[in-house]
Amino acid sequence: MNKLTIAVLFGGNSSEHEVSCLTAKSVIDNLNKEIYNILPIGISKHGHWLLFKGDTEKIETGQWINDKDNLRVSISPNLALGNLITIDSSNNVGFINLDVVFPALHGKNGEDGTIQGLLELLGIPFVGSGCLSSAVCMDKSVANSLVGYAGIDQPDWLMLTSNDLSDKTLLYDNLEKRIGYPMFVKPACAGSSIGISKVKDRNSLFDALILAFSHDSKVVVEREIVGKELECAVFGETRSPFASVVSEIFPRNEFYDYESKYDLPSITEVPANISDELSYCVQENAKKIFSMLGCHGMARIDFLYEVSTDTLHFNEVNTIPGFTSISMYPRMMEASGMGYSELLSRLIDLAIARNRERNL
Repeated sequence: MNKLTIAVLFGGNSSEHEVSCLTAKSVIDNLNKEIYNILPIGISKHGHWLLFKGDTEKIETGQWINDKDNLRVSISPNLALGNLITIDSSNNVGFINLDVVFPALHGKNGEDGTIQGLLELLGIPFVGSGCLSSAVCMDKSVANSLVGYAGIDQPDWLMLTSNDLSDKTLLYDNLEKRIGYPMFVKPACAGSSIGISKVKDRNSLFDALILAFSHDSKVVVEREIVGKELECAVFGETRSPFASVVSEIFPRNEFYDYESKYDLPSITEVPANISDELSYCVQENAKKIFSMLGCHGMARIDFLYEVSTDTLHFNEVNTIPGFTSISMYPRMMEASGMGYSELLSRLIDLAIARNRERNL
């Protein structure tokens, strides 16, 4: 049997570059080498695409970028030649046909529909949601609007642009009236909790807004929900997804920030010690959101359960969830009966099947 050639994209011009490298190492290490020919393609922070042939430990540490055997690569729009162009140090050009691309990219220029749109245009099968769904889910203000339209509860929220900073007194009065303290200030399009602040009073509000605006041109402000942080892994086709067991996060810090996710991992419970009724509610809402937003392949959907009102609130969708050894998506899927390597293979199968349907 001929091996399928799988390109794993990682890095990128994103604030989540380092997280992407961790995900890529884990994905590459767990792909079945007997059936896949794996091409790790790193994208530098300056946007340079390089085919890396070294040990995956260098991807984790960031040393891959300086490897002497790296080849410059680019995606070719001419499918008759081969959809990956390679250029060596002597400027010799080669062509490689890719069977599937696995984007292990997070955040801007990777999870926001940009790379997905490129791959759709070229007709190359790829793992995960398509261009439109990725863009919608990446933008918290758009995702919140659509989920709210579907009648699913979510925390009180407002979307801001930098123009709203022109009259700080009016802005602060409006946020205090509509949202109230404590509130969370988030970039609309960022992941891994980068740029998020918990604001307890007016004195710290401006700095939180400036931090969030440093990561995106739009900012979402949400009311704090006191209760449980619950997550669900969703897998499969848009029209008939599968929802995993539910997990609960117990953040080490005040909230589930970057440090709590990667530097000082929080305590997690898989499956969560919650009622069957609440677990079912999370799973059904997760599948509904996955299908409504047009997700495909995989997504981790996060919720906040408010104990005082017995209300489940939608929090966010991650269309390329973390795939490190401690990441929740593969852990929840494994607890639901699908191991890591099998999960990767089935995601690749879904990508091929979707591309085949598009070409009918």
